[in-house]
Amino acid sequence: MSPRHSAVVACLGALASTAPARADDTTDIQSLLNEHVITTASATAQRASAAPALSTTITAEDIQTFGIRSIAEAIDFLSLGVVTADPLRTPDIGSRGVMFENDNGKHFLLLVNGHAVNDPLFGAARFDQGAGIPMDLVDHIEVVVGPGSVLYGSNAMMGVINVITKSAADYTGVHVLADDEFGRSYRVGAGTGFTFKMLGAPSELTAGFEYYDRYGPSLTFPQQRYQFGGFLRRQSFGSGLPVNVWGGTVDSAYFTQAPSAQLRLRSGDFEINVFGNTYRRGIPYSSSFENVEFDDAQTSELDRSLRVDARHQATISTVAQLTSRVYADSFDYQRRLEVDGYTGCLRGDLRVCQYYDAGVARWAGVEERLTLNWFRDQSFVTTLGVDARERSVGTKEDVVDAMAGKAIEPTAGRISETGLLVSPYAQQTYSPASWIDFNAGARFDIDDRFSPVLSPRGAVSVRPFERTTLKVIYSQAFRTPTWSETSITDYEVAPSPGLQPEVVRSVEGSIEQKFATQRLLFGVFRTWWTNLIESVPVSPAELAQLQAANIEPSIVPNLQQYENIASIDNFGWNGGWEGSLAERRLRYGLNVTGAFTRLNQSGQSGPPEVAPQIFGNARISYAAGGLWPTPALAAFAMGPRPDDRTAPDGSPLPPAPALAELRAAVSGRLPVRGVSYVVTADYTTAGRGPYTAGPSFLAFQTTILGGAISYPPPGFAPIDQFRAMVGLRFDFPGAQTADVP
Repeated sequence: MSPRHSAVVACLGALASTAPARADDTTDIQSLLNEHVITTASATAQRASAAPALSTTITAEDIQTFGIRSIAEAIDFLSLGVVTADPLRTPDIGSRGVMFENDNGKHFLLLVNGHAVNDPLFGAARFDQGAGIPMDLVDHIEVVVGPGSVLYGSNAMMGVINVITKSAADYTGVHVLADDEFGRSYRVGAGTGFTFKMLGAPSELTAGFEYYDRYGPSLTFPQQRYQFGGFLRRQSFGSGLPVNVWGGTVDSAYFTQAPSAQLRLRSGDFEINVFGNTYRRGIPYSSSFENVEFDDAQTSELDRSLRVDARHQATISTVAQLTSRVYADSFDYQRRLEVDGYTGCLRGDLRVCQYYDAGVARWAGVEERLTLNWFRDQSFVTTLGVDARERSVGTKEDVVDAMAGKAIEPTAGRISETGLLVSPYAQQTYSPASWIDFNAGARFDIDDRFSPVLSPRGAVSVRPFERTTLKVIYSQAFRTPTWSETSITDYEVAPSPGLQPEVVRSVEGSIEQKFATQRLLFGVFRTWWTNLIESVPVSPAELAQLQAANIEPSIVPNLQQYENIASIDNFGWNGGWEGSLAERRLRYGLNVTGAFTRLNQSGQSGPPEVAPQIFGNARISYAAGGLWPTPALAAFAMGPRPDDRTAPDGSPLPPAPALAELRAAVSGRLPVRGVSYVVTADYTTAGRGPYTAGPSFLAFQTTILGGAISYPPPGFAPIDQFRAMVGLRFDFPGAQTADVP
């Protein structure tokens, strides 16, 4: 039995002990066993219905049945309240009608076995293959929706996603997999798990490696003619293109290479996690530069990370348990953008120049958590903790002659800074009776860069009837401004040292009804976002002040600066239904979220860019058992979405159309011992999303270059509408338990 299932049995056993058992009532037992147990919401195992948050658990069985290859796919097809969108780089992720274009995941906190991976330089987390998690190692994914800073601090504004990897008991032996997405990508991986004794203590090790390579497909962007008035005429946006034309077919610039590896060692009360990855991806278009060389394989981004987490659990008494954790992370980032030398770098003697950005972040810390189970039955539990973390970051930006490889401008954008973060927190849970649960807590983040931030949460869960749960939650979360927002000074961005943390407050309520193996959920929410950080043009007066302070050069085209100038009002509802029949062979589910969201900035109010206001998913599968295949169907859909920019005259563009992605999957075992397979086919109903691509509309060109400029209407990044994948997996039995001296 896996640790997750053991936790289910333990928690539900305690619940069942409060009422007389009936030997002939198997329906109640089946209903209890179908309940998920989560640890992310309150850092302790508890039933999902009692947890102080809306949550979804995505299991390894789901991942195999539906051919899931990334966290983003799992979210879209299987979660409630969360959705992703693909701008052909790294996915944007949002929840409850709120999503930010080119956000890099900084408003969602990503955990791997409880270890936070968002970096302090950009606040970024990747939810595709860039997450660096071999998917074959994943035991389950806990998706917790709503503000979650009470235990985890910054970035948990939309929610927390915790990826928990398999124990050796569930991953015994050696495992090898390979799959191919025809004409688009392939993936290979291997892993192992085994148990042993080390220094007399029961121990286990799991490890896995995955390499993902996307090399296609060829994508066609609308061709756009870009004309300057006056003296300036572009020669080309890329090799083989007509004069002043951007667009056509991308064959080289849409790619990903992503190797990742992870190791988890447990011995007695100790646990060590080590994981690392690199993530290189092409940039087929850019919304920041109007003249990125079209279909250029050198225009790319690269992440590299290495993470170590060591923890120990000590039982002090029958009441008290102390969890100690030490962790260290290293992350670095590189970006190369090749642009036309004349209009991109204002250098008539260069054909192509390159903007090269580099950043590095290092952080390490220690966390101590004391858990006091006062009555020894989980009915009254106090959690006290403190997390202390030291961080350092560094960045630079160079402009390089792409042909000669030599810098042509002084290095800009330099940062070399450190900062200390100390965060005490407390949580109290109380279950005075089997039909009611209370949860209250708060975290106080003391950052030497900003004023301290308090993140409270309170929740009550009531079961007025045996299978009915009512839940009310208030929670608050924040996001610390990153160093890239406050401190970078380069050719486009001025420093913003006065930024303050973003804050979100949320009130939500839900009702959950169970009957037999069915579960129905309906909830409503209301959120208020304040102090949102947005990039805005620097006014002439502000530019003069920066120049007087010798912070910016005398001529700065299109200079931007981050400010706390936006807010969001948001409310809506979530609905979910999941269940099973025929002894859980037939399984199905449906999730829907609807929202009304308004972004308020500079006296203007409207729906946020790229954020769907209604979205959801549905799934069904049937496992006949034996060598019979398991057929499955899944779909996710979202409504129309505003585009990420306006037309040249400032008028809104037609919104991206509603879309649905349909997936058919078949999985099962071959008549060869240890060999299994999965086959999937996907079709998306819309050919474009809300992401515009091609020449951007930068006002500085009119003021500096002079003359009348004729701007074309924008094109849109295309969607790959059909793809198919075949995968094989080989499982070799494990060795016997061994003793390690």
